[in-house]
Amino acid sequence: MESEVKVIPEQKLGVINCKTPIEDLEVFLSILMGWVDAEEIETEGEPFIVYFSPRHEVNDGDAVYDVSIAIKEDADETDRIRVVDMIEHKVLAGKHYGPTDNILDTYAELVDVAQKNHYDIIGSPKEILIKGIHNCDNEIDYITEIQLPIIEM
Repeated sequence: MESEVKVIPEQKLGVINCKTPIEDLEVFLSILMGWVDAEEIETEGEPFIVYFSPRHEVNDGDAVYDVSIAIKEDADETDRIRVVDMIEHKVLAGKHYGPTDNILDTYAELVDVAQKNHYDIIGSPKEILIKGIHNCDNEIDYITEIQLPIIEM
């Protein structure tokens, strides 16, 4: 797995906060993308998930996570979707290919890279759905970019 350090610029996000079984992810992703389409919102990139529950536990009952997408301009909020500002931050990023059944292996590789390079992981992981349930029919073709927020020690 190749990895890189990226600076994510300040962004405006459309966000749905969730505390549900991870199987509900597709429902919330559909709600978010329906809002984008209905309001004709211009986006910047693919939707993503930020996990506040430990990633290895998300399949064990309710998980706490956000379903989000970067948007170019302010937009009207709904009863489920908030519009927030995210400050600029640095991440260690790597791509996972295929189904997410073994995504924890990619996480382990990224953590190893962080440790070897003296990066301190300072926040919740983000999974960007480059090719995922919203735009790809075959899990074999999924591409998920994992981003771990870091500071360099």
